[in-house]
Amino acid sequence: MRNLITKKIDLNIERNLVLINSQTLDDLKIKVSANVKVKSETSEIMCEVISTEDLVPPGKIGLNSELLNKLKIEEEQKVNVFTRRRPASLEHVKNKREGNQWSEGNIRAIVQDICGGQYTDLEISMFTLAQYYHGLSMDEVQYLTSSMAEYGTTIDFEEPVYDKHSIGGVPGNKVSLIIVPTVAAAGLLIPKTSSRAITSPSGTADTFEVLCDVNFSADEILEIAPKTRGMLVWGGTLDLSPLDEIVIHKVEQPLGIDPHSQMLASIFSKKVSTGVDYLVLDIPTGEGTKMPTKEDAIQYAHESTELGRRLGIQIEAALSYGEQPLGKAIGPALEAREALCVVHGEGPTSVLEKSNELSGILFEMAGLAQPGRGAALAADYISKGKTRAKMEEIIGVQGGDANVTPDDIVVGEFTADIKAPKDGYIVKLSNSAIKKIAYAAGTPRHKEAGIMLHKKIGDFCKQDEDLMTIYSNSEGRLTEALNLAMNLTPYILEGMIIKRISSGPKT
Repeated sequence: MRNLITKKIDLNIERNLVLINSQTLDDLKIKVSANVKVKSETSEIMCEVISTEDLVPPGKIGLNSELLNKLKIEEEQKVNVFTRRRPASLEHVKNKREGNQWSEGNIRAIVQDICGGQYTDLEISMFTLAQYYHGLSMDEVQYLTSSMAEYGTTIDFEEPVYDKHSIGGVPGNKVSLIIVPTVAAAGLLIPKTSSRAITSPSGTADTFEVLCDVNFSADEILEIAPKTRGMLVWGGTLDLSPLDEIVIHKVEQPLGIDPHSQMLASIFSKKVSTGVDYLVLDIPTGEGTKMPTKEDAIQYAHESTELGRRLGIQIEAALSYGEQPLGKAIGPALEAREALCVVHGEGPTSVLEKSNELSGILFEMAGLAQPGRGAALAADYISKGKTRAKMEEIIGVQGGDANVTPDDIVVGEFTADIKAPKDGYIVKLSNSAIKKIAYAAGTPRHKEAGIMLHKKIGDFCKQDEDLMTIYSNSEGRLTEALNLAMNLTPYILEGMIIKRISSGPKT
């Protein structure tokens, strides 16, 4: 262990990297690229070492402003630096890799060490991939969910809390922007915490951020939500489930995976942390979704309701059609515009109907509507302008323009159209291809990027008619997305005659 003096460096990078003079590294017998612990009087972090000859003098350690904030210190202060030892809980991860079961104590130790910054990025990947390939039992999922919630912030509203959650994966699924104000307009409390995109071109938080701020503290939510009855916020700033944000950021987003068990624990740890009592769980199913078959979706629904029962949350799982994007808009700005169109009495029927059905389930769970009548009540709130009024109130309270209209939403200035190669009916629209094209255009990082679908499954189109328009705020990304669209062929067209089979010439 050695005391070093901090030096602030201008290094804008997401990884925990520190710069140490090569002479100091020799003195400390620390190898380049080794992992070290840097400890202040109140905090400690694990960092990867970069050697330098002249950027940092001997006896000092270079940290950027983010790392200084994590250590709760400033420049020219003393820190302890010592070689990091592998945490004991890593052996539990290795055991899971061999197919062994985790005990509650094993999981608690793993979660504590990851949340405490004791794991490297590769070790966090090992933890996630062990679940991806070996899965967890329901007991293990319960232990993981409870531990994840335990190491995060807890919000107690002291009244029944309602929520809607989708397992995601389907492009264009912006219904939370309609469901939350609909349910809140009925007086139910629905302070929805949402994620950013993991396996889709836009998460709910990405989309609503186009309209207003989504970054709020737990105290702010406790103050605002009971008054408005509804909010849409990003859960990442709340520290509800620290492990989840770490896994999403370091593994799931880069690799494009969402392990079954981690997905369950992710969803329900945050519901436990925000005191959710009643939850409608949207499970899109079909080719190109996380649940490709109805059997997969039913199994997941049973697991979710069982986990909810163990955690004290009443759940209604709804299997929904997911073989093509929902609505016509994909990407944060385009989806925000489409959601506004729906609450203004316009927009695609599919988005309106799904929003009404899921809102209706919550109304039925709350006893506001008889079984099977909830969707009609939700439709009434939209048609009479109650949903729109509540959405405007929520947007205003969250720092946006309460009078925003669909025409106010700015989308990518560079566009390209994909045209039909022949006459025919759309028989397939690939979720996977649409997502890849949207990513190439810049979603979700660049909110103006996305895709507008002009034709969907079952529609007839003529040769050279527009199938979809790609939007981007970069000519280079637009070209990349356009080339990808040409190679992936997201649309499959057929005529009324699909195939001809002949008996051969008459003899």
